[in-house]
Amino acid sequence: MVLHNLRLISLISLSMLAVLSTIAQAEEKNWNFSVGGGVMYGPAYEGSDKYVVIPLPDVSVEFKNGLFFANAWDGIGSYPLQDENYKVGVSIGFAPGRSEEDDTKNLRGMGDIDMGAAANLMGEYDFGFAKLSGKISKGTEDYGTTATVELGKLFPVTEQLMVMGSVGIAWADADHMNSYFGVSSTQSARSGYSRYDAESGVKAVSFTVGAFYNITEHWNAKLMVKGNQLLGDAADSPITKEDFNPSVILTTSYKF
Repeated sequence: MVLHNLRLISLISLSMLAVLSTIAQAEEKNWNFSVGGGVMYGPAYEGSDKYVVIPLPDVSVEFKNGLFFANAWDGIGSYPLQDENYKVGVSIGFAPGRSEEDDTKNLRGMGDIDMGAAANLMGEYDFGFAKLSGKISKGTEDYGTTATVELGKLFPVTEQLMVMGSVGIAWADADHMNSYFGVSSTQSARSGYSRYDAESGVKAVSFTVGAFYNITEHWNAKLMVKGNQLLGDAADSPITKEDFNPSVILTTSYKF
């Protein structure tokens, strides 16, 4: 469950870095395949003060600039509407779960949140000076609905090295907020936390800096550092022990 949670916490930033690196490497052919993996260091759950290191997959398949794609962070989908400056698409991916075992000190008595499927509506627009991307995700009743917007830029440094930076904001409905940050009467009795109702609203703001390096024609490496600042009812939740969570991701992959 920790793996699913940490993977999805960094979903927006991973997606952007993957898209930028694909563009940077793209050749004039229809299919692109990439297989690899790495490690992630980050919070056991959003708002946790426990940090863990876990393995992370970095696998993707893409056809004609996203007309079809499959990867570990956006799931399986397509960008059927696209032009030189924009893309609009849909996908089926994963809604993150959470287990008491992720952080037994802080989540004891809170119960588990099952991982499930999520339908995603995604889009991006390249202004030239920056790229604006957004995603709306609708999952199970526990996951609810979330929306994220991110503004980022890729900066070529050398023929082999590129760096990127972005800022983002995340919104969540009441179902999502209560599942991940609320404390019901039953949970209060089991955990000792006071009952807490979390309302819909802006959940967090974030920043990301990353680097992409072509080691050889086929091998590459990615390094990403992300900071996630919880806001509003998410930050005020009794299960939130740190309202600012940094995370670091390092992966390497082979492009066919």
